[in-house]
Amino acid sequence: MRQRLFFCADLGTSSLKAALIDNSGYLHGFVRIPFGNRESTSIWLDAFYKAAEQLSFVLEKESGSYYPLSAIIISGSGPSLVPVIGNGPETAESLRPLYWYDPAVPIEGGFSSVFLPKVKNFCTAKECKITNRITYFISPQEWLSWKLGADPVTVLPHDGYVPYYWDDDQCSRLGIKKDWFPPFVTMGTVIGELKDRTLTKDDPAAKLFFTGIPIMAGASDFIMSLIGTGTLEPGKACDRTGSSEGINLCVPPGHKSSAEGLRFLPHAISGLWNLGAVIPKSGILFDEYRSASGQEEKPYRKLIREIFADPSHPGKIVLETIGRAFVQALEDVEGSGHIINELTLSGGQCTDPLWNQYKADISGRVLLIPEIVHAELAGNAVLCEAVILKRSIRETAAEMIRIKETYIPRL
Repeated sequence: MRQRLFFCADLGTSSLKAALIDNSGYLHGFVRIPFGNRESTSIWLDAFYKAAEQLSFVLEKESGSYYPLSAIIISGSGPSLVPVIGNGPETAESLRPLYWYDPAVPIEGGFSSVFLPKVKNFCTAKECKITNRITYFISPQEWLSWKLGADPVTVLPHDGYVPYYWDDDQCSRLGIKKDWFPPFVTMGTVIGELKDRTLTKDDPAAKLFFTGIPIMAGASDFIMSLIGTGTLEPGKACDRTGSSEGINLCVPPGHKSSAEGLRFLPHAISGLWNLGAVIPKSGILFDEYRSASGQEEKPYRKLIREIFADPSHPGKIVLETIGRAFVQALEDVEGSGHIINELTLSGGQCTDPLWNQYKADISGRVLLIPEIVHAELAGNAVLCEAVILKRSIRETAAEMIRIKETYIPRL
């Protein structure tokens, strides 16, 4: 089988994560590039090339493993939008992003879009001379792909997501220009290729990139994580950990949920649905404890071990609080009538064995840890391979997503 290598990136709120993953699901290298200034989009492009430079050196160290990139794909967090003035990626002016966490005035009247409230809020706050100059509102990952050589697009998992983005009816009722938004494409679509203008021959990243590499359309990190954890069949569940945490359960067609506090959205696979519960402060709560106790510099695993080794450790109440929130989120989802016996974990929190076992014990669920814990990046690679081979995402994920550790509750 011909080996293919994918450059997979995920643009988050405070960092860009990137990995080189081949079509067998092997991780060749991973980097995380943090950035502090969230007011400017230029940091995203800088972070992308820093990641490319570091990963190019990783490949050089792998004897005999170098082969050209087959695709570049970028996912990202949302719902966020970048207001753009102008058309060309080299000359257009990009304003401060409208982030997912920015407050927006709720819109009454049966609007399902998660993006239009932010646009309406922006248009209300800005003078007409600003809004009249807007060319696009484009998601951050689509903005970054555009800067690299792709067409300006809006990436959907499938047509079932159109009402959750924008449509003619919602735009008309809100007085928002539909042509402010780039055309819809389905995730995995080739939306362009890396252009000459993005690299110079002296750029370290040129060791990895070359003109003409296809740029594929990546969806939101939420969708790519469902793919990257193999949560693709009814009854499958995953736990996406990080600064926040989310339990996601794949449910069959016809299932409805009106439970307060749960999120009910179309799944990555057309026809299926995702039922989710969000824990807003999970990793953040632990980071706040580290900061308040002056232990920011102490390695994560070392601090976890100290806490579990000492029953009277002041950090134990923090872990117990996070653990209770995890169990409550599981019970909230199961309140919809579904039972969750096991979950596939992803994200930074699932790299610690003691914490994983603790969560298995207090929840009574089996926890599975995949080889690539950054599920959105793994999902990007699966999508690329599925498109190239013209196979289903399910079939491709079954081959590329492998479980390396299993945590069974101790009685």
